[in-house]
Amino acid sequence: MKSNSKTKVFLNIGLLAIFIGVIIYVMDNSLSDIFAQLMETSWIVVALVILLGVLYQIVEGRSIKEIASYFQKDFTTKDGFFTSCYVAFYRVISFGTGTLLSEIYFYKKKGLAVSQGVGVTALHMIMYKVAVIFLSVLGLVFQFSLFYERAPKMIPFILMGVGLTFVIIFSLLILSSSINLQVMLISWTNKHFKRKKLRDWVDKCNLQIYSLRETVQTVTKDRSAMIRIFGWNVAKLLFWYVIPYVVLVENHPNIDFLLVLSFTSFSVILSGVFPTPAGIGPFEFVYLLLFKPLVGTVDAVSSLLLYRFGSFVLPFLIGFVYVLIQKRREIKLGLHAVRKEKKEVTDE
Repeated sequence: MKSNSKTKVFLNIGLLAIFIGVIIYVMDNSLSDIFAQLMETSWIVVALVILLGVLYQIVEGRSIKEIASYFQKDFTTKDGFFTSCYVAFYRVISFGTGTLLSEIYFYKKKGLAVSQGVGVTALHMIMYKVAVIFLSVLGLVFQFSLFYERAPKMIPFILMGVGLTFVIIFSLLILSSSINLQVMLISWTNKHFKRKKLRDWVDKCNLQIYSLRETVQTVTKDRSAMIRIFGWNVAKLLFWYVIPYVVLVENHPNIDFLLVLSFTSFSVILSGVFPTPAGIGPFEFVYLLLFKPLVGTVDAVSSLLLYRFGSFVLPFLIGFVYVLIQKRREIKLGLHAVRKEKKEVTDE
């Protein structure tokens, strides 16, 4: 027992040291340009970017709460807010590989079963992508003539992006809610898995898949809830999409508000399908491709960096503070347990 408490303390200290090391590496290599841009930007613009970034996280927290509260009544908008920031932190720390697992783990810590956490994560992703499609289609409809005039070759890519995003949504819904797929999976495993250990593992997986399907169906059957969740997701994206306009309007007072929103939404939808040169992120490449002819290279890059701060760095920093407080608490509890065990040994 004593060694177990000590191990937990050393493990938490070790993880904290790794986190700090990775953060220093990321800030020095990937985020230095963003912080340099912040130092060159007026404090009013920076304050507005921070405000919009925080408002996004608050609305995101509300959208998560609308889903998670079906299975944990005490789950609040505040919990949803920190879910988003916690995931943003682990997205950076794990270089994207631990994003989904960190979200599921956060729900587990809040009292949701693993299958429920997977269901909430899947629905959260689905509703986000539905909102992305909605705003992209809306932008294409309202800005079609202007877009056709400026970048007609991009229109097929936007439609392709909408189509592929729809395929992702449809696949997630099928995987998480189709009983036919579950029956097919069981039939296949019954045919090929004969060993008892494998059979037991398959049975456990089957129960988790069944619980996942029930989780997804619980929410999707409530139409009013789906409309609310969709509305919150559209609202949160608008806070992010406004950031480039806030940054650019200072030097380009005649810039069209709806055009900037549309271009930002196109960047998001196209980032998953557009071929990009090595070393450049797909979102960054598409964003610069759209905005450089509109405002010039310097202002396009500046607005991109500030957009990345509000949408990527800010939630990461909030998540880091949250994780730091949690780890500090765990280390203190671990040290208290070790001291208590030492006292008990001494008393004996």
